[in-house]
Amino acid sequence: MRDHLRVLVVGGDPGLVEEARRCVAENRPPVDVQWLRDPAVAAARVGGGDIDALVVDPSVIGGCGDNLRDWLDRLRQTCKRTEVIVVSGSGDWTADLRRLAARGLLHPEPRGTHPSASQAHRPKLIGFLGAKGGVGTTTVALNTACALAEKRSAVLAELGSGIDTLALRVRTTAKSVWPTGAALSALWSVKGSPGLRIALAQDISTPETAAGELEDMGAEAGYLVLDLGSSLTQLVNCALPRLDVLGVVLDMEMLSLECARRMLSTIGQKSLCPRGSIAAVAVNRASLACPIGVDELQRTIGIPILGSIPPAGDLCSAAQKARRAIVAFDPESLAAQSLVQIAFSLAELT
Repeated sequence: MRDHLRVLVVGGDPGLVEEARRCVAENRPPVDVQWLRDPAVAAARVGGGDIDALVVDPSVIGGCGDNLRDWLDRLRQTCKRTEVIVVSGSGDWTADLRRLAARGLLHPEPRGTHPSASQAHRPKLIGFLGAKGGVGTTTVALNTACALAEKRSAVLAELGSGIDTLALRVRTTAKSVWPTGAALSALWSVKGSPGLRIALAQDISTPETAAGELEDMGAEAGYLVLDLGSSLTQLVNCALPRLDVLGVVLDMEMLSLECARRMLSTIGQKSLCPRGSIAAVAVNRASLACPIGVDELQRTIGIPILGSIPPAGDLCSAAQKARRAIVAFDPESLAAQSLVQIAFSLAELT
């Protein structure tokens, strides 16, 4: 059974979610407040069935060319148990949210249902999807897995396709071979990171079952980190609904921003929407000045920005040449510290 409430804020103003967090900060049980700007993505997220309450800014619904009443009707058909609070100038929506939170957990596990042994030990699934190619998705995924493996064992799986693979970025050692016919033929150990194992794209043969098989193989691990690349392939589409957290990696420039918006619109479909949170990781490769600020970036794409990785071209090149993650190659660097912070921020999301 969950021991906390889950509230989803739908609106274009980041101040709205901050106000929601402040008004339930002292509530017991604790309240996890998430934020999405796109109503279509929010509706798909509610379809997962574990959102206790929805706080809706009606202006964002109208801005998408939709009618609030019709949108709410469709939402209730998706999940009848989720309560909706509409933000308006005439009503005190924060008081409504406090009263709702004070009532306690709205969605307990149904009686007679108990997680299986495999579910009880299921690793937390964190996926990284690039807004477009070349934004640093593999770098972020590798460093996240290495950082988390310092605390609990982790499995990093390469589900994206391309020439630039994990095999070029780390030194693999021992190989654990799996039975013939498995979707994944092997897991590799990594030199200098005893808590980390890696599944390479070249060892994955069956896209339809690979995601579930990876989850079972990583049952003893604390985390399963997926490098999803930047294309919605069949393998990626199979993995997306399983994710506890999806990190969208984007560069801080207009093309990457527009690609991210289109990507989020696509994965807002109920069949693709992750079961958990969606957040963004901003990579700043500009040498002098960033054309887009983090606040503007967050307002535009409508999902929280967990962190920005500063420019570190020389460090990235040196780490890649040594075939080591940045967090292990130069842990005191600003880039490494930013990556570690992002890794644990993602791990804390539900």
